[in-house]
Amino acid sequence: MKKDWNARARKNPLYYIACDDADNDAVFAESGRRDAAIVMDGLAQLLPGRGRALEIGCGIGRLLEPLAGEFRELCGVDISGEMVRQGRKRLSQFPQISFTEIDGGGSLPFADSSFDFCYSFITFHHIPEKSIVLRFIGEARRLLRPGGIFRFHTFGLPPGILQAVRERVTKKDTWRGCKFTLSEIVDLTERQGLEIVSANWVDPFPGEPRPFFGKNKPFAIWVTARKPFAA
Repeated sequence: MKKDWNARARKNPLYYIACDDADNDAVFAESGRRDAAIVMDGLAQLLPGRGRALEIGCGIGRLLEPLAGEFRELCGVDISGEMVRQGRKRLSQFPQISFTEIDGGGSLPFADSSFDFCYSFITFHHIPEKSIVLRFIGEARRLLRPGGIFRFHTFGLPPGILQAVRERVTKKDTWRGCKFTLSEIVDLTERQGLEIVSANWVDPFPGEPRPFFGKNKPFAIWVTARKPFAA
C-alpha cells in the first residue's frame, strides 16, 4: 500500500485523492470545503469538545484545510510519506495542522483518550483487507475521549447472492479494496467497543441512473459512532 500510494502521490495527488475534482487547485480546494461540510453535518450537538481532531487518510490535507477553524488542533495521518511531505508544504501556514506518516497496518501513534473527534472519508474502501479497517476502528476508539465521535465512510455491499458472489471473486488491491454490508459494519464497529449513533446508505452518484443488469456503481455507507462515557 505504501509503495502504491507514494507512486500515486508523485504522479498526480489531486486526481488520486479526488478523481472528479482534480482539474486544478481551485476545484480541488472547493471539493474539500464541500466534503468537510458533509463530514461535520449534524455533529454540533454530538461532539463533547472541539479541541483536537484526527483524520485517517488525510492525503495532502484536502479536508484538513477547511476544518482548520473548527478545532484547536488537527492531526492528519497517511500511509504515504510523499502525501505527508506535500501536505506539510501545502498547509505550512496552518500551525494547528500536523501530518504524520503511518505504517498502514492499523496502528496509530497517539496517546489514549487524546482526541475529541476522529474521521475518515474515501479512505477505507482503498484498503484490501477488512482486518486492517477493523484495527483502525479499534484504534479510533482507543484514541477518543469518553463521548468522542468517530465518523467514517466505506463502500457498501448491497444484500443479495449475486452481489456477495461478485464481491468474493473480485480481486482486491490498494485501489479497489474491501466492501461491507450495512449490518456487517455496524456489528463490527460495536464489537470494537463503540456505540452506533447512526449508520446509513448514501448514494455517491445521486441523480445518475443505476443499471438493472451488469456492474453497479458502488454505494457508500456512513457510520457515526461514539466512545461510551463509561465502561
